[in-house]
Amino acid sequence: MADDPYPWSGDFNALDPMDQRAVAELVVKGKAVTGTVDDLLMRLKRTRCVALLRETDTNRIVAAAAWKTPAATYRRKSFAAAAVPIAGFEAAPELGYVVIASDMRGRHLSGGLVDAIVAQIAEPTFATTSSNTMRNNLQRAGFTRVGSDWEGKDGILSLWTIVPG
Repeated sequence: MADDPYPWSGDFNALDPMDQRAVAELVVKGKAVTGTVDDLLMRLKRTRCVALLRETDTNRIVAAAAWKTPAATYRRKSFAAAAVPIAGFEAAPELGYVVIASDMRGRHLSGGLVDAIVAQIAEPTFATTSSNTMRNNLQRAGFTRVGSDWEGKDGILSLWTIVPG
């Protein structure tokens, strides 16, 4: 389609400050994280890679995902909640912050974001999700569901891992 958004992926810090703020606002508004836009901006600056989709006509960022470095306590808590040993994932990054602007949902955009991040993954990585769409995207992209599901703030979460190579 002519109005399909176009992809971009790379270093978050390479984006201009207005685009950085637009990504953070999209992630916060999409409820992919709790906290303020300013708090999230600091975390996004430490990501390994971000993937974005932009509207062709307006250049508006309409979707985002990140390959990020979560806090060690969050990582340990996720593996413990799934009753899975963390061995091999003690310092693993996470695929997360996958969010689509509300007016763009239902257009099957999240799979392309997941693929763009997976193309960059060079070390054991994990993801957690309560979304059936994301579960399908993760499985299709090569992640494996591990452990038991658990009750999270926004529903039943599952843990997914991938080891490249």
